[in-house]
Amino acid sequence: MEFRKKRKVDSERRAFNKDWMPKYFFTEIDNKGVCLLCNQCVAVLKEYNISRHYATKHGNYGNNLSEAERQTRATELDRKLARQQKVFVKSTLAQKSSTHASFMVAYHIAKHSKPFSDGGFIKKCMLDVADQVCPEKSQKFEEVSLSRRILARRIETIGEHLTSQLKGLVP
Repeated sequence: MEFRKKRKVDSERRAFNKDWMPKYFFTEIDNKGVCLLCNQCVAVLKEYNISRHYATKHGNYGNNLSEAERQTRATELDRKLARQQKVFVKSTLAQKSSTHASFMVAYHIAKHSKPFSDGGFIKKCMLDVADQVCPEKSQKFEEVSLSRRILARRIETIGEHLTSQLKGLVP
């Protein structure tokens, strides 16, 4: 009896055809087909799946457009989607940096055995310094969260991380 390995969609490494963008108003993002009209993803990057989505959801869209107009409209929609995604990337980078700064302050508070309530005092000091040194970036300092609860959670997370590292070292 012969057992065959099941085919997996991920292992097929399907490529996005650039002709599908003006034809079906689709683009590729992270190896997934994304509709430029409704931003839905298609399960498998196959022309049949893309054409079926276009026919069922947007069948009459673009019927009166010429080939050049379809191309320009698809390019416009692609740029619009790229701009929307950049907004989310920028905000997540700002959130990561403020979270990292919060962890740094929590680490120093725990290291020097200071009360969690000192976080509010430290934040006020940081804001005053930021207003004097770089007033254009004082908003970023405002985003750093240093409340008692946040600091307690951050210190707890640091402790759990250190414990897991130590458990990994000791056999």
